[in-house]
Amino acid sequence: MHPAIKNILTDFFPAAEEFYPPNRTCTNLHCPHFIDTSQQAPLYDPQRYIAALYTLNNGAYPISTTSLKCRSCNTRYYINYARQQGPNQTWYRLYYQGMPTVLQSEKHLFFEEKLCQVFRSYTVLSHASASATAQFYHNTLANNHIFNTGSYSPPLLRSEYISDLFDLYSLLLHHSEQGTQLALPDSAGSQSERLMAAMLTRNHFMAANGQEQWAHSCQGCRKFFDREGEQYMLSCAVTDGVAIGRPCCAVHNCTNPLSTNRTRYCLPHSTMETLCSVESCQAPVEPGHKTCSSSQHRQLEENYYAAGQSALLLRDRLDRARSYSREGDTPDLGLPSGPRRARKTDNDLKARFGRRSTHNEQLVVRPCGIIIARGTFYGAESLSSVAEFLRGVFPTQKSMPDVLFYDNNCRLHQYLAGRGPIQQHFSKTALVVDVFHFKNHHSTKDVYCTTHCNPMAFPQLYDPETERWTFNSSACEQANAWLNNFHGIVREMLPVRYEFFLDEVIKARNRFLVDELRRNRQGPYLIDRRLLLQ
Repeated sequence: MHPAIKNILTDFFPAAEEFYPPNRTCTNLHCPHFIDTSQQAPLYDPQRYIAALYTLNNGAYPISTTSLKCRSCNTRYYINYARQQGPNQTWYRLYYQGMPTVLQSEKHLFFEEKLCQVFRSYTVLSHASASATAQFYHNTLANNHIFNTGSYSPPLLRSEYISDLFDLYSLLLHHSEQGTQLALPDSAGSQSERLMAAMLTRNHFMAANGQEQWAHSCQGCRKFFDREGEQYMLSCAVTDGVAIGRPCCAVHNCTNPLSTNRTRYCLPHSTMETLCSVESCQAPVEPGHKTCSSSQHRQLEENYYAAGQSALLLRDRLDRARSYSREGDTPDLGLPSGPRRARKTDNDLKARFGRRSTHNEQLVVRPCGIIIARGTFYGAESLSSVAEFLRGVFPTQKSMPDVLFYDNNCRLHQYLAGRGPIQQHFSKTALVVDVFHFKNHHSTKDVYCTTHCNPMAFPQLYDPETERWTFNSSACEQANAWLNNFHGIVREMLPVRYEFFLDEVIKARNRFLVDELRRNRQGPYLIDRRLLLQ
């Protein structure tokens, strides 16, 4: 075949598959044609372009996709969604109900649903970042040598493509389970910006309804006992904090979101940028600095930024090495002279020049490993914050567990004493220190803790015949170890995606665990929420 003819054919027929909208008539109920005739208008004006399809078994290859338009209402139908005009004259994308078999995440990027499931599982189970997932696909599954039918080559996946795909797939999964339709703005600066409002709405849904496994129960977290011929049941939960977080406002315990992850203060506190960063100093800052005209405060700022310079770090290390040398004959390495980092004392001035991060994520876990709740603590894992968090997770006494393990329950028990309604809320729950922390982190001289929070003070928690504990009190430590591996992924996220991502990976992990519990015949099920919320 002549090379020129071959080039023409490959330019016009480069696609291995063709994709079209799922319908051939307009389904917009507000379409003028439908309002006038009660009949759906046919679709015309096809537009076709070349894109890439990424699959699990066949790698990545070119495909063509065609959209169709309703001439009556100007709605254009694509493979996953219809672009139509809303009542406020803005255009938006209304996704079809159910989960698509092929998902379009960008204009030229299409993904097989099975591959989306693999990427999601790879993130949840292996703590893989978006860049690692993209590299994993290209190294193992891409197989770009097949279906090379034309001049178009599928682009290499980037981390932002994988992140946006995870979010879009999770949103579609959520709406499919709720029987609703996802709507996104058509005009946006980027795909992540387009998804932001929908993720925020889903976050509000999660805050109002909690994790889907909130009412979980199985043989591992509920135990039955006989007492004087009558059977009774004990339920259990474990709570603890894990030190992962995201950038937040530098004002202690401020929950307002940052506009970007590079700012120090939220918008309501943005005026503090004009004040000296040293604590208790309200003087205005000097131009180009974060401190006032005080020489002490300026020196504090200079020391802060000098601490990151390699020469200063190496000089400190050399000084420590010389202090340990007995002969004192360590050679002079010729490091430049300059200010050295002073050792800190209790009387030193304190300042915050960098960003603050949230303190920790607090989890509530069933002994079987199911995570039923998560909350962000901004300033500290204080007793008041833990008490209010638990009361929010378990809003009624019927929903409260009979046994609650927490590594600081002895102090929580003291905090609740004499606090009226909140003490009453916890009155039917045994506050017990988990076995690991009680053995290793609590003093034998602490009479209060030994009396009120010792696991052995509750006979139902230990079986002397089998010499085993009734509940797995280390379940939260194990869940924390799993969640902590996401710290490198989430530490630069802004609040909306941070909350969305953590809730999604917890939801996915819970589903994996429920399947495992079912295979192990632990009888997992969900209690009727209405019974717990009475």
